[in-house]
Amino acid sequence: MAAVVGGLTACTSTVAGTASPGGPPDLEAALSVQLPGPRPVDPPPPPAQLCTTAPGTRPPRLDPALGDPVTSGHASEGMTLHAYAWATSAPMVAEAILDQAEMEAPDCASAPPSVAAGPGAGSTRSVDSWSGSGWNGVTIRTVVSGPDPAVAETRLVRAEEVVVLVVAAGDEPDLRRVDDFLAAVADRLG
Repeated sequence: MAAVVGGLTACTSTVAGTASPGGPPDLEAALSVQLPGPRPVDPPPPPAQLCTTAPGTRPPRLDPALGDPVTSGHASEGMTLHAYAWATSAPMVAEAILDQAEMEAPDCASAPPSVAAGPGAGSTRSVDSWSGSGWNGVTIRTVVSGPDPAVAETRLVRAEEVVVLVVAAGDEPDLRRVDDFLAAVADRLG
């Protein structure tokens, strides 16, 4: 594991830019997708880890070598969607980052997330592979039931040298908007 992390850090020290002959992708233009309904908002800094895990289990983290992302945020009455994108130095670097996350992400389901929603509330978390619109990666979904239901979905995906993290949450979020957002970003990068 340490060799993989060490090798990954060595590979990602030059994350900015791209090895493709066309130059680096324009991530700001790609993330400037306007979703019907939600208003633009400033997203918080990207999370350092993809989830919480059971005590004694190391949570999967975003590779710190990714550096500062290009960001985008959208909010409506029932949902927030925050997106973070990085252009790595080459597709194999983005693939290594995703491989590491996919290897560690199942630990997200090691314990249900804590719930402060009160009596009758419960929570579950699932981890699955995800692909669509040219993206491949992992999705982590948390569902809180009870008097204050909520759903949160984190997707870490890649296409070529680009890595994108999307975090959607709300009381009844329409997760098709995440699909639509990623499809629109892929179109703009294409």
